[in-house]
Amino acid sequence: MVACFSGCGQKSSLEGRALDAQGRPLAGVRVVAQKVQSGKAQFEMTTGPDGVFRFAKLSAETEYELIPYLADNIRGRSLVTKSAPAGQTTNLPNALPILFLPTQDGLLVRNTISGLIWLRDGGQVGKMDWDAAVAKARQISVAGFADWRLPTKAELRSLAAYGDRTPAETLNKETFTNIKAECYWTSDINEDNKAFAWAVNMADGKLVNDNKVGFNYNVLLVRSDR
Repeated sequence: MVACFSGCGQKSSLEGRALDAQGRPLAGVRVVAQKVQSGKAQFEMTTGPDGVFRFAKLSAETEYELIPYLADNIRGRSLVTKSAPAGQTTNLPNALPILFLPTQDGLLVRNTISGLIWLRDGGQVGKMDWDAAVAKARQISVAGFADWRLPTKAELRSLAAYGDRTPAETLNKETFTNIKAECYWTSDINEDNKAFAWAVNMADGKLVNDNKVGFNYNVLLVRSDR
């Protein structure tokens, strides 16, 4: 399916693929081609079983942002490319990078490399001290799963790194929702002082080490799907 919202004049084509992080094609991804200069959507297309999308009537030699929309109309990471000269076709050298896939109900997000499944809503569990966070993970059931836990320091730092310099802002724009620009607990304690545990500040991705009892931090739970 392809839809045209606007645009006349010299035209060119663009073809690419939407793949997950393991190189598997993703069908049913809605890809919007938006002019960088004007910020207006011009075309959209839905990928087929092979993950391929093709725009046939883009304005020639124009910068476009290609924005993938996943399950439940959740936005993924976009890329910017320039369309071909008039009458020619650009083949994207790299696929649209889909690292995180939301579930159809919009409650969870799956990392397509590690298989980790995260709660999508970064404010769902709330704020609490470390002991309460550990207990909450054992009690909660979401989307039929009851094996939730606090992420390790490495897992949460990896998620923050995907968000680059502004993890909360980027993650909320791409796939997640309600991630606070604040600290989130990890499951790791300080081996030199077991009264302290590690957290990650999702404003900048930096590690924080604080008392498990004296501080109420956010909780983002995760589970392993392997």
